[in-house]
Amino acid sequence: MKVPKPRALVGGAYSKRLGSLSGAASEPRVAAIIVVVVIVLPMFALSQVLEIPEQKGQKLFVYLVESDIPLGDEVPHLPGAKWALGEQALVVFVPRDVGRGFVLFTNETVDIPAYDRKYFLLALPAGAKPARARGNATLKTPDGEFPVVFRKPDGGLIEIVAGSVDEAFKILRELGFQPEFRGRARLERGGGSRPDGASAAAAAPAPSTGASLYVYGGVYFRPVRVSSSYTEYVVPVHGESGASACRNVPDAAYIGYDAASLSLGVLIKGGSVDGVLTADVYRINADGTCTLLQSSSYTLADRARLWISGVNLDSSRGSELAVRVRVYINTYSGVPAVGINGTVQYLRYYYRNYTLAEMLYATATDYYGQPSGYSVGSYIDRILIGPYAAFDGLVEGTFTGGVALQLTTDAVGGTCPGLMWELWLNGMWYVAGSTAYGSYNSGTNGCFYEINTGTYSLGAYPYSLAKSFGGALSWLVKIKFDNGATPYVRAVFVRTAEVFRAWRWVEQWKDFPDAMDKIWRNPYAASVLEIYGAPSDPQAGPYVYHGLVLLRVNDIYDTYQRIMLQVAGRSVSSSYVDYIKGFEVYMRLSIPTKTSSGSASLYKANYIKGTSIADVTKPWLIDVAQRVLDAINFILIFVPSKLASLLAFLAGQALQTASGSYNVDVLDSNNVRVWWIAPWAGSESDSLLFAISLPTVAADPYVNMPIEVRITKICLEQYCISPDQGLKGYIQPTNPFIYSALRHAEVKTWMFRGLTSAGMKYVLT
Repeated sequence: MKVPKPRALVGGAYSKRLGSLSGAASEPRVAAIIVVVVIVLPMFALSQVLEIPEQKGQKLFVYLVESDIPLGDEVPHLPGAKWALGEQALVVFVPRDVGRGFVLFTNETVDIPAYDRKYFLLALPAGAKPARARGNATLKTPDGEFPVVFRKPDGGLIEIVAGSVDEAFKILRELGFQPEFRGRARLERGGGSRPDGASAAAAAPAPSTGASLYVYGGVYFRPVRVSSSYTEYVVPVHGESGASACRNVPDAAYIGYDAASLSLGVLIKGGSVDGVLTADVYRINADGTCTLLQSSSYTLADRARLWISGVNLDSSRGSELAVRVRVYINTYSGVPAVGINGTVQYLRYYYRNYTLAEMLYATATDYYGQPSGYSVGSYIDRILIGPYAAFDGLVEGTFTGGVALQLTTDAVGGTCPGLMWELWLNGMWYVAGSTAYGSYNSGTNGCFYEINTGTYSLGAYPYSLAKSFGGALSWLVKIKFDNGATPYVRAVFVRTAEVFRAWRWVEQWKDFPDAMDKIWRNPYAASVLEIYGAPSDPQAGPYVYHGLVLLRVNDIYDTYQRIMLQVAGRSVSSSYVDYIKGFEVYMRLSIPTKTSSGSASLYKANYIKGTSIADVTKPWLIDVAQRVLDAINFILIFVPSKLASLLAFLAGQALQTASGSYNVDVLDSNNVRVWWIAPWAGSESDSLLFAISLPTVAADPYVNMPIEVRITKICLEQYCISPDQGLKGYIQPTNPFIYSALRHAEVKTWMFRGLTSAGMKYVLT
């Protein structure tokens, strides 16, 4: 007879510590993120304890809270509280409202929820009494006033998203509590109010050399398909079958050095489960074996975010870490698939500028500068712009974004009321708001409005939260007339805008002042651009163009293989998909395009032969496709869509020589143009890979300086963008005394997927 595994405690269950771990994991800082609902609980460490009898059926008082300050990455604790979660209160974010909205990049009108970091449910142990303690906030409830202390979560279950108040209460009951609603409450911070929203800012310059950087990457696992009760499943690492960071532990995902924190996100689709998630944190030894440092277990809950306290700077400063995830299923219903991903905050030291690159997400106009047009024809009060893939390596403090829209609406009594707008990052973090004033067209009895939000500095916390769930970035623009009415929107036009921009760390590996990790001998992907476009005439659609450009670099000694340019594009209309038909990429080099040894030229052009993501087992060429698919799946958690999946790119399994016309044109001493036109029969893939040779430059100053490759203009079919200040990537200097490495005959595709072997690469021959 099979026996159920004891239920883990909600806030961290049991924590089995092996070896010495000092120092708590530090929470990724600053806030602004995704359309996710959040429930904040710390891990209450209960040594060697599997279950507390008092937790079963514990009664909770639940309040609907309005806060004068949006909650950030520090979470509320009640001094003196003693319950299963220690002193930490339980925060469940629920939608503030649900409205009819337009999903821009799928041309769909659907119900879209919107959250607010100042609006949430707060659960306390029933009968809790206010402590005689000083806090930095006050919770005013019908049952009394409680001092509140905000601090970083101790660990455990820190976030859950609920789709409604009813679902939130259902979640609390599933976690073993008896919730009772007690009314409305107010959370007031001490020290006066703080300004809401983000600060206006231009695109961030590159960090200064020598700076300490906090960098965010992902850890990815394959979904577990549950088919048996009272069974433990080891969650497989994403990548090649059997890949593991530990010789003696299967399916251990690589974390690495100087990891400040690890948070895991859980998504359960197709059914429900009752079970426990266990995270085993290991130290990787010199011989490739692993030693267990900590094992922590948590109640398995859908859309939960878990804080893995064993991953912190103290445990990873001198050692590489790995993590293995297991789920024990007591019972299940339906056909559930348990998906788990994670976000890691790294501490990195910036010594060489070629360890950074850029990522840019944009909307594009056509060749003639005409904005992309989307036909709406409905009463709507919000517009969703996304999803954009949350690529790995974001550097905290460099994240910026904003949008530029034009709207046509029906007039109201022959006039154009003021159009109030608000900009929300991932539908949960308020960034900015204002009022746009329209111009009236008597011929069409319509109004024209322009919304240019400007560019704002954004926190890394929303990005980190998104990465925990595979993740995506999006903007939600709320609109209404200043008389409170919902506008009838005829069409939305999108101008060229850098919707999001950030610097990224291009490797998972650490760097040293006078040396480099040997893994750098095989470089990874660098700069990335993702764009959306549509016909300037909305009636010509509806169709959307989705494109990607990746700039990969290779070592100076390989004159036949120095820049790797990957371009992907597809048009989506209803259920029809058409592959890319042509592109132009203009690049400016910091070295001469022609020398006595030769000139910039095309070495090889390939299609990336694709298949569906689900069929791919090898990681060579799937990083772009998988990141985009993750972003789409993330949006679908909150917003229904029949077409979003069509925006995903094919995953590559092999290379095939490209057909059509293509070349590299040398424009002048520093600029080149790479172009390709599909054959009449059409493209065989939505993705292409071009290897571009650069001339060898052996003289000063080039030999001692990294080569900067700056993309100045990109046109994917008729959709063009010229990035402000360009999109930059770097190649290591040629002087072997500065960078003593082997020839780079291989180029890896970096996915922050825990791949430790330099053999995870592809080779053009």
